[in-house]
Amino acid sequence: MHFDALTLAAVADELRETVAGGRVQQVVLPDSRSVALEVYAHQERRYLLLSAHPQASRVHLLEHKPRRGVPKETPLLLLLRKYVRSARLEAVVLPVRFERVLFLRFQHPQHGATTLAVEPIGQLSNLVLMNAKGRILDVMVRVPAGDRAQRVLLPRREYQLPPPQDRLPPVEGGGERHPVDAKLSDEGADGGQAQPLQLWRSLLSRYAGVSPTLAREAAWRASGDADATVTAEAFTEARAALSGLWSLADTGEWTPGIAVEEEEGVVAFAPYELHFRGDFAQTDSVSAAVAAFYAAQERDVSSARDEYAGVRGGVAALIRQARARVERQLRALAADEPAPGEPERVRTQAEWLLALSSQIMQAIARPGAQEGFSLQDGWAGVRRAPDGVLTLVVPSETEEGELAVPLDRKRTPVEQAERMFDRAAKLERAARFIPRRRAALEADGAYLHQLENDLALAQDRPEIVAVREALRQAGWLRERPKRRDRTPADRSQPLRFLSPEGFPILVGRNARQNEIVTFKQAARDDLWLHVRDGPGAHVVIRCGGQPVSAATRSVAAQLAAWYSRQRGNAGVAVAVTRQRFVTRMAGGRPGLVHYRNEETLSAAAERPEVQWVVESGQ
Repeated sequence: MHFDALTLAAVADELRETVAGGRVQQVVLPDSRSVALEVYAHQERRYLLLSAHPQASRVHLLEHKPRRGVPKETPLLLLLRKYVRSARLEAVVLPVRFERVLFLRFQHPQHGATTLAVEPIGQLSNLVLMNAKGRILDVMVRVPAGDRAQRVLLPRREYQLPPPQDRLPPVEGGGERHPVDAKLSDEGADGGQAQPLQLWRSLLSRYAGVSPTLAREAAWRASGDADATVTAEAFTEARAALSGLWSLADTGEWTPGIAVEEEEGVVAFAPYELHFRGDFAQTDSVSAAVAAFYAAQERDVSSARDEYAGVRGGVAALIRQARARVERQLRALAADEPAPGEPERVRTQAEWLLALSSQIMQAIARPGAQEGFSLQDGWAGVRRAPDGVLTLVVPSETEEGELAVPLDRKRTPVEQAERMFDRAAKLERAARFIPRRRAALEADGAYLHQLENDLALAQDRPEIVAVREALRQAGWLRERPKRRDRTPADRSQPLRFLSPEGFPILVGRNARQNEIVTFKQAARDDLWLHVRDGPGAHVVIRCGGQPVSAATRSVAAQLAAWYSRQRGNAGVAVAVTRQRFVTRMAGGRPGLVHYRNEETLSAAAERPEVQWVVESGQ
């Protein structure tokens, strides 16, 4: 379904009437690609959803309060809480007509003016927070410079609007000299006979701010058939119908509703009456129409998309439990780790106590506030605090001129020194052990991240159960599987693709397959790819050191991004190097590696076109 520019204009009108002028009371992330604002306006709480999901980008009000769906706080969320929470929503602006960009302008009593740009434009959808000068504070999906990037979206960069559409305005008087001079046919492939062009496709390719839904409705209003063939007369009528639909943005006379079909349920929404599909049911607002459509889609998807949701959710809970255990152990290590130089300092204190034990005993026996005694290299003494606490003070070159050693009245200096020698030895052992243990726990954390990625990409029950078995083999599941629950070992093999140049491209979809791809199937001079800063597939181009074209590298980078947790993102950073520069992580789990001498490619996390992909074992 298409959340187009006309729908966004209707939503903007609704927001101006309902939440403009209100104060933001809360900001949450319902999922990794959405932000929800709780706004108190006109003595009523309202909930605004801003989604940058690649397949479901949209803006609308929610009927119920959204729940937090992301366990960790993101940098963007922290900035929104700082600059937007407690701020007043001053204005709702459409900066460019016929484009899917919405500006929400806020005024914070402490931090001043900010703008949240919402761009619900399909695969390139994004949310961008900028300051009063138009400089980006943070962005939901960061887009670095690259061949595929239309513009750079990174913190501290100046915000730029999406590139303008090279199309005509869809309204009358939009500067078009010959509105009926439209292309009436498609040329056949390879210069063959031209084929009649559908009317709605002619509108879609010619005018800005037009989605397939809007174009098909205009075609229906012009001819009574959404799939009618274009003619000069029909094009003129459809052009007028399109202009009339867009005039709603000026009049505000919206007729929002949903299209309902008997077998499929809710199939479409629009801020105007739909005729070409299903029965039209009018709603109270455009937000209600959009929310009804996506609620129906989520119900359908949850029941049909993942038939293994139950077993997948159970394994996901086990992974979360293991991650919590690793994080607790890391926090305990941080609490037990000695400060730099602490073992040496404690040992030095013990040595002074042992060397000056007799002088200390004599000084303690005297009633003076401070008793000193001369040393070969300076002065030392016992200092008495007003509360009676005794401290041995000795000269030191590293402790700002003196080293203070608290004295224990209940023990002799020799007894206290022995205890301090024992403590220094423990601290020294901890200083050697804790870094190694931390490295192992961090490797465990990285492996659990990889298992989360494996679980998300698992396509059937055996692959999901294989993730659970990997948890057991790693020692995070204590119970042994019952006989009826035992499954054969995971024997799935890495995916195999064929590039346009004929180079095999291998893709590991889980930790075990990554191990196979990198260390059993790849040669030293093959190219190796992996997404940066996150779990994902190991991808190998079997080139044997031969030159590889930019097209093949781009395709392999797309595969690495697609088979990762960054699926659906734009501008994913992918590292590429030779296999000989990839080494196993010391003490790490399967598939965990270090790499060096890498280059970085930018790729969209999209599955490559199937025309050139050849898969085996799928």
